[in-house]
Amino acid sequence: MGIRYKLFEKEISGPFTIPSGIITAEIQTLEKIANEIPEIGILTTKSVGIEPNKGNREPIIAQYDYMSFINAVGLRNPGAKEFERKLSKITLPDDKFLLISIFGANENEFREVAEILYEHADGFELNISCPHSKKYGQTVGQDVILVERIVREVSSLGKPTFVKVSPNLDIKETVKYAIKGGVSGITAINTKGPELFLYDRYPVLSNKVGGVSGKSIFELGLSCVRKIREITDLPIIACGGIATAEDIKQYKKAGANYFGIGSALAGMSTEEIKEYFHELLKDLENGTNNASKFLKENLNTKYRKYKVRRKVNLAEDLFLLELDDKIETQSGQFIFTWLPEKGEKPFSVFDDEPLTLLIQKRGYFTNCLSKLDKGNTIYIRGPYGNSPKIRGKTLLVGGGTGIAGLYLFAKKNKNTVAVLGAKDQKHLLYEKFENVCEKLYLFTESGEVGKKGLATDDLEEIIKSETPDYCINCGPEQMVKTAIQKEAKYINPQNIYSSIEFLTRCGIGLCGSCATSKGYRNCVDGTFFKINQI
Repeated sequence: MGIRYKLFEKEISGPFTIPSGIITAEIQTLEKIANEIPEIGILTTKSVGIEPNKGNREPIIAQYDYMSFINAVGLRNPGAKEFERKLSKITLPDDKFLLISIFGANENEFREVAEILYEHADGFELNISCPHSKKYGQTVGQDVILVERIVREVSSLGKPTFVKVSPNLDIKETVKYAIKGGVSGITAINTKGPELFLYDRYPVLSNKVGGVSGKSIFELGLSCVRKIREITDLPIIACGGIATAEDIKQYKKAGANYFGIGSALAGMSTEEIKEYFHELLKDLENGTNNASKFLKENLNTKYRKYKVRRKVNLAEDLFLLELDDKIETQSGQFIFTWLPEKGEKPFSVFDDEPLTLLIQKRGYFTNCLSKLDKGNTIYIRGPYGNSPKIRGKTLLVGGGTGIAGLYLFAKKNKNTVAVLGAKDQKHLLYEKFENVCEKLYLFTESGEVGKKGLATDDLEEIIKSETPDYCINCGPEQMVKTAIQKEAKYINPQNIYSSIEFLTRCGIGLCGSCATSKGYRNCVDGTFFKINQI
């Protein structure tokens, strides 16, 4: 029988957690991780406040150094009541300790959030350490008298209470006052900072400053855990640069009981994370180092400077941006475009040589892109996402700007047929497909080009006529769902791949914002998914 783990009175399945706000930021991913990775015994949620918060505008993260990042997500969360509603709809195994991270400006706000989420929590983690918030986090944590009051208010509810401490403050002083308030355990540490990270002389983060995590704060984390262990025997969840079994052993020696791993998971698919934690626990037991093979050295996070070669306005809300160089990419991958001090957003790669983007004007950032002229500079990072492995006749089905995610499939794979739809002629960019596809079926809602209607209207008849081996769909959610429903009658579901627009904010799997309803993350598990994944 293996080692048994326990946190307070609850037996848990493993000694690991993923720190607050990383990967499991969406409830469906939290549930998937809980049910599929036994080595993770503590489930730490994103930090939740009373009111919903959209967080900071992208960029929210940048690679600071090897396996190290700087981030300023901005305490993005749906608010306590909505989070409670989401928690009520999922099922978690009995051998998991649900540690709900909460934040507020004072003891009353912390207590209010805790009361709303009380029925779901096995314990609470008090975020008094986020280094880039003007009102919360470290701003609260620097007042140790307030820390004591907050801990007393929340712990009086009767659930175990952890305090997540900041390495930027006096650790011992924070812990001493948390102990006075009746704290049950300590999470150490949150990110270091706030710090400024520049690229080409520009601050990368929209918030300008952020907190540093990962390997670069490993020694700082060890030092903080040692200081805490000198003054208390309370349980310590260690976070800060952990990636291998050797790292864990050093934290154990410093006094830690449980181990949070976050930045090391950058770039890993969900399947790789499962294998990583499995190997990591075996490494601890056997003195091996097999988990390290899952760590990603190249995450394509470095920006590359391009200049606009040509901009083509296709419609009032749609334009083509052609840049002055190519990009090495696979079919279906995407990139991030960054305009310093304006923002950053992901886009499908429409063409790779030269790098070309099909962009619909939707908000502030895309409007900024639409104002670029020939010779203007734009920064690109990536590519990200995976490309389906197809070997056979392929039917491409695209709607609206979803067409942008399909052209490279046709360009790089012979024996393709495309079904393309848009609202009118100006929005249907089909000419390039004519040169690479065996056949085109065109639809416009206006009837200006091709047949009047939607791309999915005649899909069953087209499939029966063309008899494809694979189907690849890209477009609005309803179009994709309709396409899948029709295709699955004739095509092996394992050969149907689809991409729906999920908001990805980091591209490397850490922020967790691009979760599908099944808990996969679009940027590392997709962007094209099989039916059972979306």
